Amino acid sequence: MDILFLCVVIFLFLLAVFDLSVGVSNDAVNFLNSAIGSRAASFKRVMIVAAIGVFIGAAMSNGMMDIARHGIFRPENFSFYELMCIFMAVMVTDIILIDIFNSLGMPTSTTVSMVFELFGATFVVSLIKMAGDTTGLEFADLLNTGKALSVILGIFLSVAIAFFFGTVVQ
Repeated sequence: MDILFLCVVIFLFLLAVFDLSVGVSNDAVNFLNSAIGSRAASFKRVMIVAAIGVFIGAAMSNGMMDIARHGIFRPENFSFYELMCIFMAVMVTDIILIDIFNSLGMPTSTTVSMVFELFGATFVVSLIKMAGDTTGLEFADLLNTGKALSVILGIFLSVAIAFFFGTVVQ
């Protein structure tokens, strides 16, 4: 059984490498699409600004990922096997989802997709755990619904606020 978990951890590491490349390319596409399409600046200048933006975003994203990771579920109530299932589902879904969006040229947020992937994977694993659990764990013990709701509301409110002020500025 130990070799199985070692293989899963190695596979998760490989998925993380692919997810990193897909995520960085997604951020670069988000930076580059409108600038190159509108020919606002030369290609070289757009690439320099995009590289700086991706670097700053990567350097400053640690706090948001920490909020998403600790806000969606309560890992202390899951076994190691269940946590591996959650993270495996998140990684595979993230790679597929972001890659599809990038291939179609559609902008998406890696952070928003990660939050909803964590929420979905935790929801399903929680349902499975509660169906076969005899310890009396409830849904609120597994899924941090209050914190998850505040993170999701924050995402939707930030989009609404950005849309409103973008319209006012335009």
